[in-house]
Amino acid sequence: MENKINRVDNMEKVKKPTNSEDRMKNVKNNYKRSIIRLGNSLAITFPQDWTHIATLKEKSEVNIYPIDINSLVVRTKEKGEEKTVYNLDGTKMPTILVRQAILSAFKLNVDEIYLHYNSKNQEVLYELLIELRREIIGIDFKNLPDKNQFYINFLLDTSKTTLNEVLKDLVNVFTTIIDNIVNGEPEKISDLLLDEIDRKYSLGTRILITGLAEYPVSRSRLPIIRFLGDRVVLLYIRDFINEALLNLQEVPSEIVNQYDELLVKIPRLLKDIIKNYDNINLETISEFQEFLINLQEQLDNTEFKTDQEICHVKNVITYYINSFKNFFDIGITRMIESDIGMN
Repeated sequence: MENKINRVDNMEKVKKPTNSEDRMKNVKNNYKRSIIRLGNSLAITFPQDWTHIATLKEKSEVNIYPIDINSLVVRTKEKGEEKTVYNLDGTKMPTILVRQAILSAFKLNVDEIYLHYNSKNQEVLYELLIELRREIIGIDFKNLPDKNQFYINFLLDTSKTTLNEVLKDLVNVFTTIIDNIVNGEPEKISDLLLDEIDRKYSLGTRILITGLAEYPVSRSRLPIIRFLGDRVVLLYIRDFINEALLNLQEVPSEIVNQYDELLVKIPRLLKDIIKNYDNINLETISEFQEFLINLQEQLDNTEFKTDQEICHVKNVITYYINSFKNFFDIGITRMIESDIGMN
């Protein structure tokens, strides 16, 4: 009999709600609030009993997740979300110690590192960071030349950068490659630049995959076309780069120079697309279409004399223009998504 009583007592202890559960019982199922104007913005107030339970104070941060056109989820910021920042003076440490410090910071879950450099060791530290990116999944960095620093962060959840930032970086690499080819300086296309392409493409793919759950879903529970469009854009930008490396890099500069006006317009148009990637509307899509039509007309009116010019220049530009037409289709779809509240 005593054993049974003990078992019952234990069961009651297991089922006993926590303090937070007790407090949540006092929270209403829903609240009705009015929208108020705050300066040039619209705002709502939180109920006092909820803010007390959620331990919110003035200047506390919350995360807001749009679910659909009528729904938002508001979550208090989780404990431990504060960033840990490490300032590393690479001007006073040998490279081997800088390397170990970065690895140790990674093991300690440091979020961001600011690595200071000078003109003497900038290139050495840059090569070190390139090497570490091959060893550490999720490490990313960018140069802050105005501060003589490398900004390093660890993208374990890929939430610290966006696909748009990755696309911009890839387009900048593509622009550099085209400029080097047009200027007759293909030797400037270094292994470090090629490593940057592979790394950025891998990072973009990782962002898309890990963020798949955040994309809007259709009634069939499949990813909406926005995910597929993002994937296509990422693939095409990589292919733009590959086309330039495979078919333009070896063309003699005297031939390339005849078509430099056409070639430099390709990265310029690509930059405009990515610049407006999150702001596609009738105006931006119309400008894109007009630019694309003019580019096609310029290609049609250009005479390509030799087989080399046709195979290695004309065909590449034709491929770029046809790819832009697919970008146009994606842009129209995204504009419609925005208009009907699906983005």
